[in-house]
Amino acid sequence: MAMRISRKYTVDDWKALTFKDEAEWGKAVEMFVDRLRTRYLEHIEALLERPTSGFAVLSLDCVLIETLQQFHTGARKTPERKGAQYFSDFLTSGLFGNYFDKNSAKLFYETIRCGLLHQSEAEGNSRVKRGNGRPLVAYTDDHKGVIVNVTSFHELVSNTIDAYTQELRKPRSELRKAFRTKMNFICRVESKDAEDVNANGDTSAQKPENREVAAESS
Repeated sequence: MAMRISRKYTVDDWKALTFKDEAEWGKAVEMFVDRLRTRYLEHIEALLERPTSGFAVLSLDCVLIETLQQFHTGARKTPERKGAQYFSDFLTSGLFGNYFDKNSAKLFYETIRCGLLHQSEAEGNSRVKRGNGRPLVAYTDDHKGVIVNVTSFHELVSNTIDAYTQELRKPRSELRKAFRTKMNFICRVESKDAEDVNANGDTSAQKPENREVAAESS
């Protein structure tokens, strides 16, 4: 039985794509959308309705951020010791670039992302809050931490995904090559694009690993 890449699609559906016309690209983008929606977004939205779910929501959002940055670069996984750079590049560009500078992005990575995923807590003075009227992100009084509004933060993650998919649907989008390369990694498809990623220094692309967030049988 073929591995599922989302609720509706399997690896075989991806491998069947020819990419010869825009209809094929539309199918490819739909697979990506179904993947993120059925594996993450609909579950995050359900969690947001529950009190004290901020840590869980932000943890999942951090997974999505890292995945989206990999789609932008065409990497199978984040290169070793490049996690901070990946988050900084993501948070200081696009829609998030309106809210984060390099220092707040660094603090978010160190105290929120790493704190939640490694220690199950926001480290230092950083805090996770929610509520109307709170900014998406703000420095603590001593500027040694950040306060993140989890509701607004997730909304912007969702909007960023929408903006990314809209760009992918454009026939001349420069994002398509890296997107296809990343999806090929997920679906265990060897490609020339994967060799190009290796040549650019991401040796993680040399062979698939079972721990990829990607293809699952359920």
